[in-house]
Amino acid sequence: MPAKLKRLSVYLRREGPLTILVPVLAALALAWLILHTLNGRLRPVLEAAASSRATNLMTQAIDTAVDNCLQENDMNYADFVTMETDSAGKVTSLTSNTAANSRFKRQVVEAVTRQLSTLDSDALGVPLGTLTNQPLLSGAGPKVRTRVDSVGEVTADYVNSFTSAGVNQTLHRVCLDITATIYLFLPGEVLPVTVASSVCVAETVIVGETPDTYLNLDKGMG
Repeated sequence: MPAKLKRLSVYLRREGPLTILVPVLAALALAWLILHTLNGRLRPVLEAAASSRATNLMTQAIDTAVDNCLQENDMNYADFVTMETDSAGKVTSLTSNTAANSRFKRQVVEAVTRQLSTLDSDALGVPLGTLTNQPLLSGAGPKVRTRVDSVGEVTADYVNSFTSAGVNQTLHRVCLDITATIYLFLPGEVLPVTVASSVCVAETVIVGETPDTYLNLDKGMG
């Protein structure tokens, strides 16, 4: 038997296995305590930073998806709302184009879902310096990797608004209120992030009195 092994064998017989085991267990317990403390302090910062980055990227993705759908379909105000006037040019009614509106809304939901599923993981990552909450270190250091684990529910609803645009003029805006949820994969957990965004898809200025029939527009927007 080599000399080193003989000395170790003699030491273990003389001191006992607990003499070696206790310091090792103590070191492991201390390491676990340090990691647990750091995780407890850094985890909320990581979640907040990742959620903030995801919210910004999701809002941009929603705007891009809506813009792309508008351009692809060459949509304008007349595609969403039919305006009828009398012989004097006075607006008598505003009627929503239900079929076109429903079709466009479905396209937007599908486009938003695609956009969210391809969010840049590198842009979602949080630099280690940011987790220290020190302004001078913000954005510095390697990134804690974050990626989209899955895309949750995406919903869209039309909302009409009428606001004064001057003397005897009313601005009519047709907006899509979009709510979307994604699930971010962070080290050790999956974090849900939900964003609500309102995007204007059409608008026009109505000259003269606004017809009472606009009150039924919301019900017919699909």
